[in-house]
Amino acid sequence: MLPPIEIDGAAKESVSVGQTLNVITKNVNKVSTDNTAVLRVSQPSDDGSAQFNAGAEVIGAGSAVLTVTVKGGDNYQVQVTAKK
Repeated sequence: MLPPIEIDGAAKESVSVGQTLNVITKNVNKVSTDNTAVLRVSQPSDDGSAQFNAGAEVIGAGSAVLTVTVKGGDNYQVQVTAKK
């Protein structure tokens, strides 16, 4: 299993199906994708005992854009190209 790819700003990422993207930017409000056949997103959360980063799992081959929305900051996009 490959380690997660850390995301902290606009980028172009070439990835393989099965990898994950870990958004480490502070104050992320939400993440979204334009292609749910390629990326399955997870929102930032806090269960009271731990905080979890937003991110995405690469679930299919193709291209997608991950949009990161930051509270009071600069939103950005990550262009993802995924292969099997």
